[in-house]
Amino acid sequence: MKWKTTASALWLTAGVLLAAAFLIAVRGGLIAWVAGIAALLLLAKQRWRPTPRDVRQALMLTILAPMAWLGTFFYVISTYESGEVVELAIDTQDGPRNVRLWVMEVAGEAGVYIDAEPQIAASLLAGKSVQVSRAGVSTTRIPRARMVDDMSTDEADAVLAAMGQKYGSRMTAADLYYVLLGRPRDRVALFVSLPEVGAGG
Repeated sequence: MKWKTTASALWLTAGVLLAAAFLIAVRGGLIAWVAGIAALLLLAKQRWRPTPRDVRQALMLTILAPMAWLGTFFYVISTYESGEVVELAIDTQDGPRNVRLWVMEVAGEAGVYIDAEPQIAASLLAGKSVQVSRAGVSTTRIPRARMVDDMSTDEADAVLAAMGQKYGSRMTAADLYYVLLGRPRDRVALFVSLPEVGAGG
Protein backbone atom coordinates (compact mmCIF):
# COMPACT_ATOMS: atom_id res chain seq x y z
CA MET A 1 0.00 0.00 0.00
CA LYS A 2 1.42 3.37 -1.01
CA TRP A 3 1.80 5.82 1.86
CA LYS A 4 -0.08 9.11 1.46
CA THR A 5 1.35 12.31 2.90
CA THR A 6 -0.96 13.78 5.55
CA ALA A 7 -2.55 17.18 5.04
CA SER A 8 -0.71 18.51 8.12
CA ALA A 9 2.69 17.84 6.53
CA LEU A 10 1.63 19.57 3.32
CA TRP A 11 0.22 22.60 5.17
CA LEU A 12 3.29 22.97 7.38
CA THR A 13 5.66 22.79 4.43
CA ALA A 14 3.53 25.12 2.32
CA GLY A 15 3.47 27.60 5.19
CA VAL A 16 7.27 27.65 5.35
CA LEU A 17 7.44 28.10 1.58
CA LEU A 18 5.03 31.05 1.66
CA ALA A 19 6.86 32.71 4.57
CA ALA A 20 10.21 32.25 2.82
CA ALA A 21 8.80 33.64 -0.43
CA PHE A 22 7.52 36.70 1.42
CA LEU A 23 10.91 37.33 3.05
CA ILE A 24 12.72 36.85 -0.25
CA ALA A 25 10.40 39.37 -1.89
CA VAL A 26 10.78 42.08 0.77
CA ARG A 27 14.38 41.62 1.93
CA GLY A 28 16.12 38.50 0.61
CA GLY A 29 18.66 36.80 2.87
CA LEU A 30 20.36 33.40 2.79
CA ILE A 31 18.16 31.88 5.51
CA ALA A 32 14.99 32.71 3.58
CA TRP A 33 16.44 31.28 0.36
CA VAL A 34 17.60 28.05 2.05
CA ALA A 35 14.25 27.62 3.84
CA GLY A 36 12.33 28.26 0.62
CA ILE A 37 14.38 25.78 -1.42
CA ALA A 38 14.17 23.18 1.37
CA ALA A 39 10.38 23.61 1.55
CA LEU A 40 10.04 23.32 -2.23
CA LEU A 41 12.09 20.13 -2.30
CA LEU A 42 10.17 18.70 0.64
CA LEU A 43 6.85 19.45 -1.06
CA ALA A 44 8.06 17.65 -4.17
CA LYS A 45 9.11 14.67 -2.06
CA GLN A 46 5.76 14.63 -0.27
CA ARG A 47 4.01 14.62 -3.63
CA TRP A 48 6.08 12.02 -5.45
CA ARG A 49 7.69 9.90 -2.72
CA PRO A 50 5.61 10.21 0.48
CA THR A 51 6.80 8.43 3.62
CA PRO A 52 5.70 8.22 7.27
CA ARG A 53 8.51 10.69 8.10
CA ASP A 54 6.89 13.55 6.17
CA VAL A 55 5.16 15.10 9.18
CA ARG A 56 8.32 14.98 11.30
CA GLN A 57 10.42 16.50 8.51
CA ALA A 58 7.84 19.24 7.90
CA LEU A 59 7.65 19.98 11.63
CA MET A 60 11.44 20.20 11.90
CA LEU A 61 11.61 22.64 8.98
CA THR A 62 8.78 24.69 10.48
CA ILE A 63 10.68 24.97 13.77
CA LEU A 64 14.29 25.27 12.57
CA ALA A 65 13.78 27.95 9.90
CA PRO A 66 12.23 30.56 12.26
CA MET A 67 14.73 29.63 14.99
CA ALA A 68 17.64 30.26 12.61
CA TRP A 69 16.20 33.61 11.53
CA LEU A 70 15.30 34.83 15.02
CA GLY A 71 18.50 33.48 16.56
CA THR A 72 20.58 35.40 14.02
CA PHE A 73 18.50 38.53 14.59
CA PHE A 74 18.92 38.49 18.37
CA TYR A 75 22.64 37.73 18.07
CA VAL A 76 23.09 40.72 15.77
CA ILE A 77 21.06 43.06 18.03
CA SER A 78 22.88 41.98 21.20
CA THR A 79 26.26 42.41 19.49
CA TYR A 80 25.22 45.78 18.07
CA GLU A 81 24.12 47.03 21.49
CA SER A 82 27.41 45.95 23.08
CA GLY A 83 29.17 48.86 21.34
CA GLU A 84 28.52 52.58 21.78
CA VAL A 85 25.06 53.37 20.46
CA VAL A 86 23.40 56.76 20.12
CA GLU A 87 19.68 57.35 19.84
CA LEU A 88 18.27 59.78 17.28
CA ALA A 89 14.79 61.26 17.72
CA ILE A 90 13.64 62.16 14.22
CA ASP A 91 10.47 63.96 13.14
CA THR A 92 9.04 62.43 9.97
CA GLN A 93 5.87 62.97 7.98
CA ASP A 94 4.48 59.88 9.72
CA GLY A 95 5.31 61.19 13.19
CA PRO A 96 8.31 60.99 15.52
CA ARG A 97 10.68 58.05 15.15
CA ASN A 98 13.56 56.88 17.33
CA VAL A 99 16.49 54.92 15.94
CA ARG A 100 19.56 53.48 17.65
CA LEU A 101 22.80 53.60 15.70
CA TRP A 102 26.53 53.12 15.95
CA VAL A 103 28.39 56.41 16.05
CA MET A 104 31.90 57.22 14.88
CA GLU A 105 34.12 60.24 14.38
CA VAL A 106 34.81 61.09 10.74
CA ALA A 107 36.77 64.22 9.82
CA GLY A 108 36.39 65.47 13.39
CA GLU A 109 32.59 65.18 13.51
CA ALA A 110 30.24 62.62 14.96
CA GLY A 111 28.51 60.64 12.25
CA VAL A 112 26.27 57.61 11.79
CA TYR A 113 25.56 55.12 9.05
CA ILE A 114 21.88 54.27 8.70
CA ASP A 115 19.89 51.99 6.45
CA ALA A 116 16.89 54.27 6.68
CA GLU A 117 13.24 53.72 6.00
CA PRO A 118 12.06 56.11 3.25
CA GLN A 119 10.30 58.57 5.59
CA ILE A 120 13.32 58.72 7.90
CA ALA A 121 15.66 59.17 4.95
CA ALA A 122 13.51 62.04 3.63
CA SER A 123 13.68 63.86 6.97
CA LEU A 124 17.44 63.43 7.33
CA LEU A 125 18.14 64.47 3.74
CA ALA A 126 15.99 67.57 4.30
CA GLY A 127 18.27 68.57 7.19
CA LYS A 128 15.55 68.76 9.83
CA SER A 129 16.97 69.04 13.35
CA VAL A 130 17.22 65.86 15.41
CA GLN A 131 17.72 65.13 19.08
CA VAL A 132 20.77 62.98 19.70
CA SER A 133 21.16 61.11 22.99
CA ARG A 134 24.74 60.04 23.64
CA ALA A 135 26.11 58.81 26.97
CA GLY A 136 23.02 60.13 28.72
CA VAL A 137 23.31 63.63 27.25
CA SER A 138 20.74 64.92 24.76
CA THR A 139 21.71 67.59 22.23
CA THR A 140 20.11 69.13 19.18
CA ARG A 141 21.92 68.46 15.93
CA ILE A 142 21.41 69.54 12.34
CA PRO A 143 22.07 66.45 10.22
CA ARG A 144 24.03 66.59 7.00
CA ALA A 145 22.98 63.42 5.24
CA ARG A 146 24.37 61.95 2.05
CA MET A 147 23.29 58.87 0.18
CA VAL A 148 26.08 56.33 0.31
CA ASP A 149 25.62 55.67 -3.42
CA ASP A 150 26.56 59.31 -4.06
CA MET A 151 29.76 59.21 -2.00
CA SER A 152 33.15 58.75 -3.60
CA THR A 153 35.06 55.54 -2.99
CA ASP A 154 37.52 57.38 -0.74
CA GLU A 155 34.71 58.90 1.34
CA ALA A 156 32.93 55.57 1.75
CA ASP A 157 36.21 53.86 2.65
CA ALA A 158 36.88 56.52 5.30
CA VAL A 159 33.50 55.81 6.93
CA LEU A 160 34.09 52.05 6.87
CA ALA A 161 37.59 52.51 8.28
CA ALA A 162 36.31 54.68 11.14
CA MET A 163 33.56 52.17 11.90
CA GLY A 164 35.94 49.22 11.75
CA GLN A 165 38.51 50.93 13.96
CA LYS A 166 35.93 51.65 16.63
CA TYR A 167 33.74 48.52 16.54
CA GLY A 168 36.28 45.93 15.39
CA SER A 169 34.98 42.36 15.45
CA ARG A 170 31.42 43.58 16.03
CA MET A 171 31.37 44.43 12.32
CA THR A 172 31.05 40.69 11.69
CA ALA A 173 27.55 40.84 13.17
CA ALA A 174 26.58 43.51 10.67
CA ASP A 175 27.92 41.38 7.83
CA LEU A 176 25.96 38.37 9.10
CA TYR A 177 22.81 40.47 9.27
CA TYR A 178 22.95 41.39 5.60
CA VAL A 179 24.08 37.96 4.37
CA LEU A 180 21.73 35.79 6.44
CA LEU A 181 18.73 38.08 6.97
CA GLY A 182 18.97 40.30 3.92
CA ARG A 183 18.10 43.96 3.61
CA PRO A 184 14.62 45.52 3.24
CA ARG A 185 14.40 46.60 -0.39
CA ASP A 186 12.98 50.05 0.35
CA ARG A 187 15.86 51.11 2.61
CA VAL A 188 18.07 54.09 1.77
CA ALA A 189 21.73 53.88 2.83
CA LEU A 190 22.89 57.18 4.31
CA PHE A 191 25.92 58.55 6.07
CA VAL A 192 24.84 61.35 8.38
CA SER A 193 27.18 63.90 9.95
CA LEU A 194 25.82 65.33 13.19
CA PRO A 195 27.32 68.77 13.87
CA GLU A 196 25.86 70.61 16.85
CA VAL A 197 23.53 73.53 16.27
CA GLY A 198 25.66 76.59 15.53
CA ALA A 199 28.64 74.58 14.28
CA GLY A 200 30.16 75.73 11.03
CA GLY A 201 29.83 73.90 7.72
